[in-house]
Amino acid sequence: MRTVDRVLAVLLAVAGLLLGVLVVVEVVAAALDRGPVALPYGPAASWLRETPWSAAAAVAVAVGLLVLGLLLLVAELTPRRRTDLVLTGTDPAVTTTLSTRSLGHVLEAAATATPGVERARARARARRARLSVHVPLRDAGEAARVGREAQANATAALEELHLRRTPRLRVRTRQEAR
Repeated sequence: MRTVDRVLAVLLAVAGLLLGVLVVVEVVAAALDRGPVALPYGPAASWLRETPWSAAAAVAVAVGLLVLGLLLLVAELTPRRRTDLVLTGTDPAVTTTLSTRSLGHVLEAAATATPGVERARARARARRARLSVHVPLRDAGEAARVGREAQANATAALEELHLRRTPRLRVRTRQEAR
């Protein structure tokens, strides 16, 4: 949801900036006794003066803005996905955490330290971690052996972290012929 928040914030900021600049331009033009420059506000202003609050169009706009506001509020109040994993420690007053992104980096480093592994890509969540190991070997048996070694190294690295709840590790070996 962070990406959606950022995109929405940028769009709303740009729209507000453009609207502010247009209002300043129109105010300066009106002060110089010139007509509307970019926004023909005359018809809109007269419609707003003549339309009562109880009109169907005014109520529809108000309801639409209310629904949009409620949707944004619900989207912001929805709990975020947990991105930190708690490590066990000796002092109960101290809580140490590790982000899921950092856990992915740890798993990638452990897998790429295995001889025969060209590259590794990991994605970790609170309950599951997926590791994709790329092996540039033609022999399927040798590639499987390197994949098992990479899995053992990644599992050992995962156990060394002493997480309070260790995610399940799933390793996939991809053989790349060269």
